[in-house]
Amino acid sequence: MSQDEKYVSSPQNEWVKEIVELRKDGELRREKGRYFMEGRRAVEAALGLEKSVLQELIYCEHLWREPSWGELIEKAKERKVPLVRVSKDVFKKLADVMEPQGLAALVKMPEWTVAQILSAQNALVVVACGIQDPGNLGTIIRSAEAAGAAGLIALENTADPYNAKVVRSTAAALLLLPIMRAKGAEFLKTAKQKNLKLVATAAEGGVSYRTFDWKTRPLALCIGSEGEGLPEEIEAACGEKVTIPMRGSSESLNVAVAASILLFEAQAT
Repeated sequence: MSQDEKYVSSPQNEWVKEIVELRKDGELRREKGRYFMEGRRAVEAALGLEKSVLQELIYCEHLWREPSWGELIEKAKERKVPLVRVSKDVFKKLADVMEPQGLAALVKMPEWTVAQILSAQNALVVVACGIQDPGNLGTIIRSAEAAGAAGLIALENTADPYNAKVVRSTAAALLLLPIMRAKGAEFLKTAKQKNLKLVATAAEGGVSYRTFDWKTRPLALCIGSEGEGLPEEIEAACGEKVTIPMRGSSESLNVAVAASILLFEAQAT
């Protein structure tokens, strides 16, 4: 262990308790402006991006699946990321998975405004309205980044984008895609100022996604929860609705699947 590392062996350590609380508590994450990231792929992606700010890299080599993962520790040293080596018991307490990989990090949350996200050229923005399932939100974030969207805005009653399950499922996408939380009223005010075209997603009654005019930009694709749909004030502000026609007997698609189809169709036209 080098002199600039610290070692934590007890699961009762206050530092351990603080990180566990951070992992579980969205309000605390927002207050501290940082979140817990777990797993080799996620940590490797964060280390590979200059704009990502790692406040600490946490590791337990006894849990590593490959000795070569030690190269990530060297990379962290090159970037002058503070290192914390921990015991197996500590890492298992920190982890949110049954079989932890022995690599994690505390990462600073990027700070964005609605205006900044909408300033991207030909901006296509996803507005998550009450999507409470972290798995669905994580899939939408990955699809939005892969489709080249300008960002994702999470409104009230939407899962925290920095929830441990979302972080785990998005990997590099969470680091690459501008993401922010906003109040519906704040978003609608800025959307009006920026002449943003708001489009509602609907299970039926909208224009087919294949014939819809996706070229008008900036454009916000507003996606509601499967159970509740869009909030009234958001739906009322949307000038048009878009629908994915279905030939089968299912009433609707999974919200993340539907969002992914629409995002790639929007960017293909």
